[in-house]
Amino acid sequence: MNDRVCVVGIGVVEAKDPMVDVSHKEMLFYATRHALDDAGLERKDIGSAITTSFDFLEGRSLSNQFTLDSIGGVMKPCDLRLGEDGIYSLFAGYMEVMSDPSQVVVVASVQKASERDPDGLSYQKLIADSMEPVFSRPVCKSVPNLLGLEPVLAAMEARAFMDRTGLSEEDLAEVAVKNLNMDKGTKGSGPDKKTVLKSDMLSWPIRTMTKAKEADAACAIILASENRAKDLQNEPVFVSGIGWCSDKSHLAFREQGVSRETKWAARQAYKMAGIRRPDREIDLAEVSDWYAHRELLHCEALGLCGSDEIKGCVADKSFQKEGRLPVNVSGGLLGRGNAVGTSGLIRVAQIVRQIRGQANGFQVPGVGVGLAHSWGGIPTATAGVAVLSKW
Repeated sequence: MNDRVCVVGIGVVEAKDPMVDVSHKEMLFYATRHALDDAGLERKDIGSAITTSFDFLEGRSLSNQFTLDSIGGVMKPCDLRLGEDGIYSLFAGYMEVMSDPSQVVVVASVQKASERDPDGLSYQKLIADSMEPVFSRPVCKSVPNLLGLEPVLAAMEARAFMDRTGLSEEDLAEVAVKNLNMDKGTKGSGPDKKTVLKSDMLSWPIRTMTKAKEADAACAIILASENRAKDLQNEPVFVSGIGWCSDKSHLAFREQGVSRETKWAARQAYKMAGIRRPDREIDLAEVSDWYAHRELLHCEALGLCGSDEIKGCVADKSFQKEGRLPVNVSGGLLGRGNAVGTSGLIRVAQIVRQIRGQANGFQVPGVGVGLAHSWGGIPTATAGVAVLSKW
């Protein structure tokens, strides 16, 4: 078959500290330039371009139209209305390539949290104002110090999840330690469990070190058909399966402590990729760990472990780099920072690096099939899943 869709180039721009010297458009330009160089392509080779963004975070309508020129999308067929996490641009780009296998498609996303107010109050107000107006919004706005709204909502689901699975706060701290240490590149150079459990309490069991910090980042990925990829310099990484789903948007109607949207999105992706036993057939996963409990919650929903196995998986270090199914060996959102709206596409780039054998200090040997997952964050209930493979 020559009609499969491949990733042929990746580019990521990210930093621990706010990137105050470059604009979000410049960040996206650099990410795209890296991706084009990685694929051995130039702007003239681009057939279509897609960016994703959240208007309510950018503070302007149709915010995508301000980024298309940065990825070579001027005078190219493009989509200005993809208001979702970056992984959704991969899905849209996949369909573009399938509809015209001769073209090369650039998909990209950028987020600059540093351009919002430093305290993050505006983000919390957006969460509250996006709630159902009759019941949820007044209740949420009654939370003392609105800066605590997101942790309060996250704590509700964390407690329900912990009660159902028997997980403890120490188990969540283990997840944070794993990811924070993996990002350091060497074991033991990051914080230990005692340090995590001593970090400031936001709303039990959510602590400052079990919640990912917002970050600035940009990511661009080049897609092409298998036939077109034969002429390019990199070995292609195949997009074997994709899936996305949304659960109930009304907080009061949503079941706490589960991620049905992730489960349903994964079901689509697995069916497309021909995967029956994800816990055995997937070599490595990059999942949304916006909060420490969310990594485990998503591993359960993705079928990487059973509900009665989660606590045991933490104890026997199943999701460590040397474990049976490494998860977030890049450090994840907890270790690298959460570029809200862009992190999902970065998860895809990390899987591509692993399959290529280019993950440097956190390379897992022999990765043939990887999974990238994204979750939209509170108050949404959206998820996207992509399965990528070497063959």
